[in-house]
Amino acid sequence: MTEQPLVSTLVLNWNGAHLLDDCLVTLAAQDWPAHEVVVVDNGSGDDSAAVTARHPARWLPMGDNLGFTRAYNRAVRDAKGELLFFVNNDMRFEPDCVGRLARALAADDTLFAVDPTQRSWDGARVIHGRTRFVPGSYHDVVVPPWAVEYTAAAAGPVEVPWGCAGSLLVRRDRFEALDGFDPTFFIDFEDTDLCWRAWRRGWRTIHLPDAVLYHKVGMSGDEYQHLIRGVAPGQVPKTWFRRRVSYHTNLLRFGLKVLPARDAARLAAALLARAAWHVSRRNLKLALSIALAFIHNARRLPDTLAVRRRVRDGARHDHAAVVRRFSAP
Repeated sequence: MTEQPLVSTLVLNWNGAHLLDDCLVTLAAQDWPAHEVVVVDNGSGDDSAAVTARHPARWLPMGDNLGFTRAYNRAVRDAKGELLFFVNNDMRFEPDCVGRLARALAADDTLFAVDPTQRSWDGARVIHGRTRFVPGSYHDVVVPPWAVEYTAAAAGPVEVPWGCAGSLLVRRDRFEALDGFDPTFFIDFEDTDLCWRAWRRGWRTIHLPDAVLYHKVGMSGDEYQHLIRGVAPGQVPKTWFRRRVSYHTNLLRFGLKVLPARDAARLAAALLARAAWHVSRRNLKLALSIALAFIHNARRLPDTLAVRRRVRDGARHDHAAVVRRFSAP
């Protein structure tokens, strides 16, 4: 890797004209000179292209809404950098954010990815910090028996099981060696899947608390408002439901293709228990989203098993050994 590798910052955008100015102004002000900014557009119908043209950034249209993973995988083919910074369009960055991440990644060839701190838009609180395992139940388990805390404090660089794909810097060669993001994941758990597969290869992910950005999450009081802006009120529940289907579908596929058979079975059992609990509380849409996750994964099972074999054949570290890194006292 060169002493100061080129960073390609890939800004995923869908109808984000109202967000891009803050994002692109602060990316243009980064103190890392080897830097290109590419707006990866998922078929916007607003003025996003015109906003992008006001900034030193390239416009890369996908032509349609490909979701998170397929759009990024396609954009990587066009990117020029040795390092890839995947970011959301509803963020602004401290001037040294990219530089801190790039220096850390370039200095340690055992690393796959570096994960910055995300603060709320007003800076008052950390909304994404150190990711760590905590005891879980069927309501929240991800890697049995563990659930995940995403906002733990860190005094310095620290290993994490995965970073947040909304702002993650990765080595391009290793991203490509992993075949990128799983293209079946529309949104949610794509970072869990990617970084865990990297850990199995022996490629680490760390959280770097001093690299800071600000994330406009819940800008109108709704967790998913950035996904549904401009949608008529009567359509919002449908959009929310589709994301819950994606969430559970991706979590189950992650388990089936990456976890040992016993742990994958434990995760599936936890999701069934979660569905039953929602039925008992008359949360029928949430229960249905889990049922659909099982149906979608049943249809994809041959592909999932083929990918599972590739993960196993390329692994240098046993799954249990990786889990111990993050569950030891």
